[in-house]
Amino acid sequence: MVHDDIANAISQKNAPIAIRLLLGGNPPRPRLGRGTENDLWDFKADCPSQLHDERTENAWAHIAADVLAFHNNRGGLLIFGLDDSHNFVGATRILDSKKFNDRIRRYVGDTLWVDYYREYIQPDQKYLGVALIPPRGPSVARFKASAPSIGGKRHFERGGSSLREHDSTMILSPNAADRFARDQAAPVYGEKYSVDEPFFRVLAPEYLHFLERPDIGNRIEKSLRDPRISVTSLIGVGGMGKTALATWAANRAYASGDFSFIVSTTAKDRELSASGILGLSAPLTSFEDLLDQICDVLGFPEEKENSTQARESVIRSVISESNGLLFVDNLETIDDKRLISFLDDLPLGVRALVTSRRNSVRTAARPIDIPALTDKELVGFVRLLATEQAFKHAAAMSDAQAVEFGRAWDGIPLALRWALSRTKSVAELVQQASISTGQRLHGDQLLEFSFRRVFERLTPAERAVLETLAILEQPLPTEAVVAGAGVADDRALDAVEELVDDGLAQRVFDSDRNDFCFTILPITRAFVRHDFQKHPGASRAAQRRLSSWFEATDIENEEQRLLVREVRAGKNSDDTALVDLAIAAERRGDYDGAEKLYQQARARNPRSWRAARVSAEFYRHCRRDHLQALALYEVAGSNAPKQGSERAVIYREWGILLRDSGRPDAVSSAEEKLLVSHEENPSDPIARHALATCYDRRGAYRLVIELLEPVRETSNSKTREKSLPLLLKAYQKANEPIKEAELRRALSTR
Repeated sequence: MVHDDIANAISQKNAPIAIRLLLGGNPPRPRLGRGTENDLWDFKADCPSQLHDERTENAWAHIAADVLAFHNNRGGLLIFGLDDSHNFVGATRILDSKKFNDRIRRYVGDTLWVDYYREYIQPDQKYLGVALIPPRGPSVARFKASAPSIGGKRHFERGGSSLREHDSTMILSPNAADRFARDQAAPVYGEKYSVDEPFFRVLAPEYLHFLERPDIGNRIEKSLRDPRISVTSLIGVGGMGKTALATWAANRAYASGDFSFIVSTTAKDRELSASGILGLSAPLTSFEDLLDQICDVLGFPEEKENSTQARESVIRSVISESNGLLFVDNLETIDDKRLISFLDDLPLGVRALVTSRRNSVRTAARPIDIPALTDKELVGFVRLLATEQAFKHAAAMSDAQAVEFGRAWDGIPLALRWALSRTKSVAELVQQASISTGQRLHGDQLLEFSFRRVFERLTPAERAVLETLAILEQPLPTEAVVAGAGVADDRALDAVEELVDDGLAQRVFDSDRNDFCFTILPITRAFVRHDFQKHPGASRAAQRRLSSWFEATDIENEEQRLLVREVRAGKNSDDTALVDLAIAAERRGDYDGAEKLYQQARARNPRSWRAARVSAEFYRHCRRDHLQALALYEVAGSNAPKQGSERAVIYREWGILLRDSGRPDAVSSAEEKLLVSHEENPSDPIARHALATCYDRRGAYRLVIELLEPVRETSNSKTREKSLPLLLKAYQKANEPIKEAELRRALSTR
């Protein structure tokens, strides 16, 4: 278990805890049972020198291979200063994070940052060097350059990769790296927000595929724009796709610039703890959570310290006649009449988009009942599902069979997905359809019947994992799932993957843990918890196992138990309050006070990407100190989440600052950062335009065209205003007279 705890500490970039769990004493030695090199750590007597001769360069290439190997696994530690017998001999060459990364950057790129620590410094200045390598995100990392040729051989080739297997670094050729990347590809759900910026916070889609429903979509958008309607309420049975449609509409509203602000919240955000699980403070009610979200998005977090009544009063005055949108998902699960009252009496000009199984809001509300899929939509939905590996057999269904199958399950998308799981052929699907038709069930009853058919066919390990995921509403890391299920590790891991494939569980990315976690849909959780009532003993046993894991009762040493407990809870030093106070001081114009608070926040948690990012923006816009802003963005970038909207924003702003820095390598450095941002969030028009300006500066006009042509028809006027003149120039330079003429005509008619 300690092996997993060290992995968690590495994933959270919590080097002090990782080092203390691995090493003890002074001079240091590996703790009992941790002296064997493995897939998480490697011992070396010394680090390479800073010379630039062939031999030294080759030594650094080998270090780069180890770094990439750990990065492609679960992250790891390179320990310098221990000999082959694990005795402390001390590293002699003085390094820091910058020097270490400067030597490996050409091989691993600029987006992988390794933190280097000098620990246990002796009187003769020998020390223990610790390089903490973070784990990768969903993409396999590759070598950016080939290793030096020594005797006609290279340790690795550009485009290849490396993997850590047990105590060895395995080198992959470019072709082998391609195969490995394909094998590792997996659908990832759960990025919390697709947009998270001042005045806009929009929930990210939770679906892999979205089926366009033009009639319903038009009704939703028309209702949101209707000045007579305050609340647009999407209602219908569970599993009908209400959240997917509402999320689609909210993201469309952001792209079209219809609203001055958008605030999103969901009942699934509530972090509930089961009895005996963690000593967490009681969570805020959903109404207070909505008020806090509005405070955060509109930029006055200091109001969160006031009473609920005072907050509501301030918020009403601020958002009145503001043309803003509140998006509340899963309203029926929120047992808080104050929230319903607030939505029934929204300030003038503010609109709300809610999803619920029933119509809860009555005043100035337009309920839109989400109907079953039509025959045409059923065929389209089955074809979309058939693109997933687990449901590829559905591709063999004819259109008529798809319609028959869909009608048998009332055209409920989630019921269709569950019915497809655990089947291997069209014959099985047709048989299932006849069974469903014979039950004569509809709506929620049919959905539960669909779930029961899948649930009853689960293996004991799969059922144990699903029951563990139902205990808490927040996503659980893999180790917690294994501990709660109470089955062998390999069986639990296989069960998790099967449940994800079947659509019963979801893989989500937790930016605080910097790792993937697992959760289930609220409707699935409700069905599983109902089953708990039939087997209360099994439920209590799973809760006890999960509680024991979070409380680290398996760790005998009391000091280490406290460290492990912190890691398992996913908690780092909390700088949130200091950052909020700094933002409030900045808004008041108290720049000196804000600067001190930002400094305190960074001192409390030096690896906080949040504190570094907001501090960078303070120096950029308030102090006009772009050098300090760049330095802070380097800190934010090196500690950013492995994927997601936060990473995209950090790399976007970092790239824009670099582009305008006046450095000799400004364009190439900016381009590298902006590419990361664009890959993380291809729909971001700011990153797209900034990257296009880099291509323009180096004369890569074909790349400008490729990047900006998709925005020609965008409804966002700001994006068109900035991007189309640059696209016109690219057409001119690339000798595209027809496209140039078409764009000129289009611009003249706007």
